[in-house]
Amino acid sequence: MRDRAGLDGLLAGAGWSERPLAVLDLDAVDANADDLLRRAGGTPVRIASKSLRVRGLLDRVLARPGIAGLLAFTLPEALWLVAHEARDVLVAYPTTERGALRRLAASPQALDAITLMVDDTASSPRSGRHAPAASRCA
Repeated sequence: MRDRAGLDGLLAGAGWSERPLAVLDLDAVDANADDLLRRAGGTPVRIASKSLRVRGLLDRVLARPGIAGLLAFTLPEALWLVAHEARDVLVAYPTTERGALRRLAASPQALDAITLMVDDTASSPRSGRHAPAASRCA
C-alpha cells in the first residue's frame, strides 16, 4: 500500500497510532538490493551502516549472497554491530577514540570481525599511543 491515507487507516486499525513510526516497503528494499548487486557485476558489496540504520533490515540485506559485510561510520558503532552478531565490519574512517580502541583490543571477537583503516600513520594506533590495538590496524 503506497498511499498515505490508506497506510494511516491500516496502521490505526492495527492500533499503531503513536509516532514516530517507520514503515518500510520490503519489496522495494529487496529490489534495490537486487539492483545494487546486479550493478556490482559480481564484485562483493559492503553495506554502509550509516545509510541503513535499522538492525533487522541490515540482517535482511546481509543475508543476501554477494553482500560482503558492513562499512561502519565509527569504531564504537562497529563494536556495537559485532556485539549484535555482525562478523565483517570495516571502519574506513580514522579513529583515535582511545576507549573504543581499548575495547577492541580486549575483545578477541571484535578483533576478528573489525578491520580499521587509516589514511595517516601519524594518527594511527600504530603510532604507539593506542597500543595494544596496533596489531589489528590495516
